[in-house]
Parts: sequence; structure tokens; C-alpha cells
Amino acid sequence: MNFDSFLGNTAVKRRISEAVLRARLPHAIVLQGERGSGKRTFAKLMARALVCRAGEAAPCSRCPACVRALAQSHPDIRIEQGSGATHSISVETVRNITLDAYRMPEEASLSIYLIFIENKISEAAQNKFLKLIEEPPENTLFIFTCQNAEMLLPTMRSRVEILTLLPPDPEEAAAHVIQKYDMDPTRAKELAVLCDGNIGRMLEENDDAKLQGVRDLSVALVQNLTKTGGHPLLEVTAPLIKDRRLCADVLARVHLIFRDACVLRSGGKSLLGGAVQEAVGICGLTMKRMIQLPQITQRYRRLLDRNVNMTLLVTSYCAEIRSILEN
Repeated sequence: MNFDSFLGNTAVKRRISEAVLRARLPHAIVLQGERGSGKRTFAKLMARALVCRAGEAAPCSRCPACVRALAQSHPDIRIEQGSGATHSISVETVRNITLDAYRMPEEASLSIYLIFIENKISEAAQNKFLKLIEEPPENTLFIFTCQNAEMLLPTMRSRVEILTLLPPDPEEAAAHVIQKYDMDPTRAKELAVLCDGNIGRMLEENDDAKLQGVRDLSVALVQNLTKTGGHPLLEVTAPLIKDRRLCADVLARVHLIFRDACVLRSGGKSLLGGAVQEAVGICGLTMKRMIQLPQITQRYRRLLDRNVNMTLLVTSYCAEIRSILEN
């Protein structure tokens, strides 16, 4: 199948292509990946390829089936992304999907259900889904997307194939947004590094005011690392507790500043964090402590994808950073 338009993730694309070629496509797939990694984009691309009539060259983007899929009007592709402020998937939603799933496909060889789990799905709704995917209707495929499959019940995870989508290489991501979105090359390269090649986040962060806010908070956090009296780190990081996305962006830039400090200490010159003065200021620490700073920050960035309590996460991060500096 032709998934060239989706950057990176060669193993995932090969897995799906081979499964289709051998007629061994799973009846239920979970695409997991961080916010902005392209889960929904790839799910829709898969669906379009499966209804396309171009064979191994699918999706062709030209046939009537592809045109309808691109317009989100194909009768055999259903999209469900929850409701309400949290876009949660309810029991009622699953009940409606179940009733619909037993209909025969109208044009394609199978019916495809794209279930986008934005924030959460209740245990009751998952149990309802479980009954559906345990004995799925013939000619039906369910594609779920979520940031982390750990949010699903073990019984759900055991009955689906979980595929992880990763951002492309930052250089590849920068080239893509420059060509497709006509983004300024310098800005594109900066955002590609800041967002680790995550194209979705790059497009979100392409805002001068927001980018400056991330820079200011990141620099303030680093500047307050060694300050004593009161709780300077907690005060600086307070805005992160209320904004998960801001927290992710700030930790990404702080990670780069810590990384730059290690590079400078080792005699290198390739800096990425955009805060040279702050990176130089950290160089007074021992190398052992300096190496731990980016490692800890990266670990907490990963924890953000697991829907952990933000107050606990930010407080724990500050405490662990302080512990490294004081011991």
C-alpha cells in the first residue's frame, strides 16, 4: 500500500501493508502516540487505502472511493470522536456503533470504524466495546487512536493489535512543513528541534506569542534552579499545572537547555535550546549532576502522555531536580 505521504514509521506502514496483502488484517487496531504524532491522519489514510480500488497502489487519491473518503462522506468509513467538553466516548456511543456494525458494507469490502479517544473512555464503555471486538461482525475493522494504550483496560489491550506512531526525524519534519505549509525555514528548524519532529505540535506552536511564552517560562525555570528561600521552582512552574500542553512544550525546551549545557561542558558547540546564557550557567555543576538533568526531564515528558495528575507531576519534577542539585 502507498503510505509515502505519511512521514517515518516504516515498520508500522510495512506491517499494515503486509497484513492487507496476505488478507490477515486484524479486526481491531490501536494506534498510540504522543499528541501531534499523526494518529488520526494515519487512521484516515489507512481507511482510505482500504476502500480504494487501486490495489497495491492504494490510496490513489483519485478514484471515487478516495474522493469520498477525503471528503469524509464515504458510507463505509465511520468516525467517532466522542462528545462533550472532554470528547469522551460514552456507553451510548458504543451502543450506537454496535448497532451499526452489523450492517453490510455498501461499497467497499469492509466497514471501517475510526474511534478517536481524545482524553478518556469510561470502563463501562470499554466493556461494551470488549463484547463487540471479542466476536466482531464479519467484514468490519475497528481502528482506535489514543496517546497511550495503557489507558485501556488489559482485557481491551489483549484483543487488539497495538501499533506505536513516532514523530519523524526533525530534519525531515522541518522540510515537510516548509514545503507543505510554506513555513519560514528558520522557524521550521527551530520548531522541529523543540518538538522532536512532532509535526502536529510544530503547527500548533507556530505562533510568536505562544513560542515566546514557552521560551520565557523555560528560561525562568532554569534560572531558578539554584535559588534558595521559599519555593522558587514551584512558583515558576505553577502555570504548567493548569496546562498540560504548555507543560510538554516547556519541558521539551528545558530538556534542550540541559542538553546544551552538557554539550558545552564537553567542548561542543552545537546548541539547540536557544538559551546560551542559561546553559552556560549550569556548566558550574558537576558532570554527573548535569547528565542527570536532561534524563530526568525526558522521563517526566514521557509521563505526561500517561494522563497523570498534573499537580503531582510538576511538584515531583521540581522536587527531583532540587534533590539532584542539593545532594
